[in-house]
Amino acid sequence: MRIGEVAACRSVETAGGFVALAYTAAGLYELELPQAESKDGYLAVGRTDPVWLQKLAADLGSYFNGEPISFDCPLDYNFYPPFFKDVLTVCAKIAYGQRRTYGWLAAEAGSPKAVRAAGQAMAKNRTPLVIPCHRVLRSDGGLGGFSGGLFWKEKLLALEVAAQA
Repeated sequence: MRIGEVAACRSVETAGGFVALAYTAAGLYELELPQAESKDGYLAVGRTDPVWLQKLAADLGSYFNGEPISFDCPLDYNFYPPFFKDVLTVCAKIAYGQRRTYGWLAAEAGSPKAVRAAGQAMAKNRTPLVIPCHRVLRSDGGLGGFSGGLFWKEKLLALEVAAQA
């Protein structure tokens, strides 16, 4: 982050655990997948936080309760290279329960041959769930990677399949 730009850190308790969030004046900067305990020093999202953050907290609770949710909040894309920003913007539009490939993502971002770079952008995604990188798979249908670990990727995909059943 730029010197002088302060991110506020918050926590949301969900059925999946405590989700840690960091945000700036531009929007959501970082989201950490649920942990068993809230991070030290992280306050719960409250009424004095931005309205969009309060809505995000409610949406995260609904998501981990198995409800189909489309996240809609401002995102802080600072410090991503231009192509990564393009890939992340495309990924953010992948609908709940849908799956796409890294090749599709690269093509939609305007560089069909940049499949590996699209994968690197997914690996650097600071806001999983909101930018649903878990919905991006290899061309052979394999999981590929996931910064939160393949356990989480499988769990999130299974949660979405169950919600649509």
